[in-house]
Amino acid sequence: MHYDELLRRMEVGMSNQVPAGGGGDHKDAFTIARLPLHVREANRSLYEPTMVSIGPYHMSSASTRAIQAHKWLMLRDFLLRGDPDSKGGLLAACIKAVRGMEPRARRCYGGIPEVGGDDLVHLLVLDGCFILQFLLEWSESRTRCIMQGASIYVYYDLLLVENQMPFFILAKLFSLVMGSTAAAEDAVDQQRLLDLIFGFFSLREPLCQVPAPEPALAGHHQFTEVYHLLHLQYQRIVMTPEHHRKIRRLRRLGTSLYNIPTGITSFIRRPVTGTMTPLAIPCVTALQEEFNVKFKEKLLPASQFDVTFHGGTMEIPRLVINGGTRILLANLFALEQTKDCWNEGTMTGYLVLMNALVNTGADVAVLQRHGIMDNMLSNEDEAAAFFNQLGGSALFDPRKHRYAQLFKDTNEHCNSRWNRYMAVLKRDHLKTPCSIINLLVAAILLFVSVMSVGYVICRYRHACT
Repeated sequence: MHYDELLRRMEVGMSNQVPAGGGGDHKDAFTIARLPLHVREANRSLYEPTMVSIGPYHMSSASTRAIQAHKWLMLRDFLLRGDPDSKGGLLAACIKAVRGMEPRARRCYGGIPEVGGDDLVHLLVLDGCFILQFLLEWSESRTRCIMQGASIYVYYDLLLVENQMPFFILAKLFSLVMGSTAAAEDAVDQQRLLDLIFGFFSLREPLCQVPAPEPALAGHHQFTEVYHLLHLQYQRIVMTPEHHRKIRRLRRLGTSLYNIPTGITSFIRRPVTGTMTPLAIPCVTALQEEFNVKFKEKLLPASQFDVTFHGGTMEIPRLVINGGTRILLANLFALEQTKDCWNEGTMTGYLVLMNALVNTGADVAVLQRHGIMDNMLSNEDEAAAFFNQLGGSALFDPRKHRYAQLFKDTNEHCNSRWNRYMAVLKRDHLKTPCSIINLLVAAILLFVSVMSVGYVICRYRHACT
């Protein structure tokens, strides 16, 4: 091949690619990324939709074809809200608006050359109007929603990392049909949309008893940068108000959202220094039986991830583990792993911690006895396998992850000889009532023996004098 021909082919190849940053704006690029094939293939049920496909990644999925007819019905009903006379002008306005945002939406998916421009616009309008109409019907009257019986499946399908659509598309469609045409009302329309989404999200709080902040209480200014629905749920569940304040401060300085270290109020990660810093901790069973570590449910946690270790006691908020929890945790974790926060992400650190603590079903059983985990899966081994699968695949820096200081404190406790001796005493002599009685009898016999020897010695000395 001649040099000129090779140069021409490479230039054509570059010109056919979608600019990742869109000419200087990088914040939207790859916000809806595809998972690596080996991650998705390891457990398809956690990452693929069962009823509703959103966006281009799963549009040809066999399990979601039955819902396509409902999408057209929902599109019609949604447009009738803003155009009761069915004149058709509203649909044209939606198509025109989405077509103008199509290059930006394409950047969110990192470029999808297999989907043409008109096809992507068609997909975004249909799926976006379906989501909005579904949320509106659910909020107005749960019994009127034509998909009421399937709402729980839709809930989890809308939170899959590959089953997303850009939030700015949803906001634009909502504003065109349900909102005001005045530019000054855009913030009001977005707040109404957030209220609508949070109303549906509150259908289930699947992780623990700590309620996620609602926009009316937390302030809608905390959710000014939303990439998609999963990202919004990530901000509700994972990010704390302190983290939101850091985002607002650093955004003014031009700092990326995903370069901000996460934190919670009751556990402040301190820098881990020294070349001998422990990088792992034993499992729950070993910590309890060999190192005298106590486990306790944290009754008033700041969040689900408010795990602390102090005075030989590890306090962990209660976690309900079921099929829905597995889907939500896996996709929040996948969202972090595909962004710049993979190293210090809260969800990544939490799964690394749970993977370290839970090796087998016996560890899950210990956590259940202490009220830390409610396992709704078929058995304890299945719960352990879930944490091992996700935590074992996590990409993170062992010295800088979210709970690195907690690992260090735990290992310092384990290195104490006194704690090891106390653990052996409890394990071997205080485990059952019979062993406690035997220990008491032995102690009494020892005491009597010592007293007898002392008495004999005293008599002997007295006789000598």
